[in-house]
Amino acid sequence: VGSEMCIRDRMDVEQAMLFGIGAASNEQSTTAPVRTSWGILPYTESYGKIYNMSYSSSGYDAFLDAMEDFFAPESGNSGNKLVLASRKVITYLNKLGSGSFLNNSVGSSQYRLDVATVPGAFGHTVTVVNTIFGNLHFVQEPLLRGPWEDYCIAVDMKNVAYRPLMGNGISRDTFIETNVQDNGVDGRQDQIITEAGLEISVPETHAILKFS
Repeated sequence: VGSEMCIRDRMDVEQAMLFGIGAASNEQSTTAPVRTSWGILPYTESYGKIYNMSYSSSGYDAFLDAMEDFFAPESGNSGNKLVLASRKVITYLNKLGSGSFLNNSVGSSQYRLDVATVPGAFGHTVTVVNTIFGNLHFVQEPLLRGPWEDYCIAVDMKNVAYRPLMGNGISRDTFIETNVQDNGVDGRQDQIITEAGLEISVPETHAILKFS
C-alpha cells in the first residue's frame, strides 16, 4: 500500500508540474489562502515562446529560424534545453530517413544539425539534437498524449527550480501523515503529501514546439 501511495503521489506531482494553473485563493472562510503553482506547459503557453514546427522536410528552415531566435543570448538563454516531448515526436526523431527535414539538412544547408541517441543518467534514453545555436535534449514525456501528442516543451534548466514550501524552517516537501482517518473508520489511513511547486523565471527562455 505504501508503495502504491508513493507512486500515486509522484504521478500527482508530475501532473501538477506539467499542467498546473497558477492561482491563489484569499477567501476569508479558509484559515490560509490556497495557492497553486504553474505547471511548465500552461505557463510557457501563456508567457513563453511558441514555435510551429513541421514533420515534413520543408520545415527545416523554419526550425533553424526558430532556434536562432530561441537561443538568443541576449534573452538570458543557456546553450542547452531539456525538451519534454510526446512519444509521437520521439518516434519521429528516431525514424528519420530520406525526405525528413533533419536528414535533408546534411550537405544541403550552410548549417549542420546532428542527431544522436545517448543513454541518460537514470536508465532512460536522450535524443540530442545539436544546432549551431545550441543543443536540445529530447526525452519522452508519456503524459503528453491526446491533445498534446504533437507538443514539445523546451525548458531552460537554468531558469526553473523545484521549490518545496518552507514554514518555520521546516520543509514541506514529500512527507507522510499517519492516522488521518475519521473516528468512524474501522482501520488506519495514512497519506503522503507534497507541498511544492515550480519556480519559473525568464519566461522567454522556455518554449512550446508544436508539430504538425
